[in-house]
Amino acid sequence: MSRALSVFLSFLLILSLGSYLLYNGGLIDWLVKAPWFQGAALLISSIAGLGIHFGSSAIKKNPSWDQGNESLYILLFLLTWGTLSFYSYLLESLMTYGIGENDLGIGKGLTLKGSIVGLIISILIVWINYSWIAYAQFSKNTIQQLRNERNKEELQYRLLRSQLTPHFLFNSLNTASNLIATNPDQAENFIRKLAYNFKHLIKNGIQPLNSLEQELKIVENYMHLMNVRYGEKVILEKRIKPEALRQQLPALAIQLLVENALKHNVASQEHPLKITITADQDKVVVNNTITRKPEQIPSIGIGLTNLKARYNLYGNQQISIQESQACFFVNLPFIFPSIPK
Repeated sequence: MSRALSVFLSFLLILSLGSYLLYNGGLIDWLVKAPWFQGAALLISSIAGLGIHFGSSAIKKNPSWDQGNESLYILLFLLTWGTLSFYSYLLESLMTYGIGENDLGIGKGLTLKGSIVGLIISILIVWINYSWIAYAQFSKNTIQQLRNERNKEELQYRLLRSQLTPHFLFNSLNTASNLIATNPDQAENFIRKLAYNFKHLIKNGIQPLNSLEQELKIVENYMHLMNVRYGEKVILEKRIKPEALRQQLPALAIQLLVENALKHNVASQEHPLKITITADQDKVVVNNTITRKPEQIPSIGIGLTNLKARYNLYGNQQISIQESQACFFVNLPFIFPSIPK
């Protein structure tokens, strides 16, 4: 609300109350014939209006006003009611002084009437302000929630799209083709694992969160496919505390890190790629040894950036990345759905 509008509404409130009290007390005709008292009434009305304006402005500048601080609403109520009651007292005193002692029945009771009307007006003002702030906060939270849900769906779509790349499918089918000619039994098992992998990618990829137990099953199935291709060149080691299995992570987070380790390193018999997954009650740590870097690999921009963005939607938890000459570490804190952003 602009300052000019606030001043105007404050004056309008005071003048409306003053007009009601004067009309109700039968003082309108007398006041019209008394110019000096008109100026005095206008003066005290102006002072009361400025008091309400500056007082309410100071209260609403408090940072906790928009958060619905109850003490500030009580203070606004007391300010409004006190100002209106005091204004009614001044108006009654002015009328009594102007009329004199001969007409004691005229102009009496303005303070009491003004206090009662001021009480009702103050309650209405506080209720309107509180309702407006509550509605604005509700609208803001609703819009933010809708944006977060949209961002989650977009990130999930991009994640799922990255998992279903033609490059991975081509390599897997090529491996299966070679196995059919050399080891039919292993080829059948490989194809079943490949189908299981795609099934769970689609099923779990559309979920925002998975339990650590589900994530480990997906990684184990994925590593079975990789072991057929790489053999002992790739080693997966797990150190998981049982109480951590029910904790939740963004869907496919661990598999994404395992894939990155395979994508950005070259495994060999002399320098095998070792991937270690450890978990306690607070976090999961995925680390891998660093071997010779592969040649430039095409990327569609999904990876740690996607993972960081998904973490941002669930509060203040952040992944941390550390790298040494020999190892690459990523810490994934568990996510608790009770504290979404």
